Amino acid sequence: MSLHSQAPARILMADDEEIFLLATADLLRMEGFLVDTARDGFEAADFLRENTYDVLISDILMPGNQDLDFIRVAADLSPDLQAILVTGYPSVGTAVQAIHLPVAAYLTKPIVFEDFLGHIRRAVSSVRTQRAMGRSKERLTGWLEDLDRVQEAIRSAPQAPDRYASREVLGLSLGNIAGVLLDMKALFEMTLEQDSAPEHCTISTCPRLADYQLAVQDSIDVLERTRTAFKSKELGQLRERLELLSKA
Repeated sequence: MSLHSQAPARILMADDEEIFLLATADLLRMEGFLVDTARDGFEAADFLRENTYDVLISDILMPGNQDLDFIRVAADLSPDLQAILVTGYPSVGTAVQAIHLPVAAYLTKPIVFEDFLGHIRRAVSSVRTQRAMGRSKERLTGWLEDLDRVQEAIRSAPQAPDRYASREVLGLSLGNIAGVLLDMKALFEMTLEQDSAPEHCTISTCPRLADYQLAVQDSIDVLERTRTAFKSKELGQLRERLELLSKA
């Protein structure tokens, strides 16, 4: 689903400048974001331990973030979290350190709110795309493991599998195909968003799009032809192809 149809993005904002913190958080809430606020790196780390966020907005010079220590802790607590750093005291040193951390943007105060919003929306798009891709990969891996268990059960059975078992395998496979299709739909809709992160796969340029489409279509065709014959060579080849996609 697209960003607009998903649950509101959740943001953690950490800054010891209280007026800036509260005013900016209110403006972001007016834009539809869910925002939690922390006054220092220690409080912000506690929030990260207890909740899942799409974006972290953090001041650089605040208690608990000496030498960007809190940003490093945040990266460990939530590896896929997108971080936007803001500061009223920019320096070459902090900018260089930020380059080596998972930071989506480095901004100086006073910020231009429209530009700030653009960075946030791109960060939300990026993290949600990465998470959707991770879920799709986990689904494919789980499907392959299920197929392994089913085929092992069939090989060890004293007689040919009955129709009930065949229907169960077909239902499992078709259910996973439907899940993969939904994951693909969500990813494609994300890429159509105006503020989608440019580094991710898009409808027109995704190098794996054709592979996904062919694999899913082949899955449907093969499962239809092997409805009652799950020891087929075709099923084995299909499994290998999906395995390659899940490892790519």
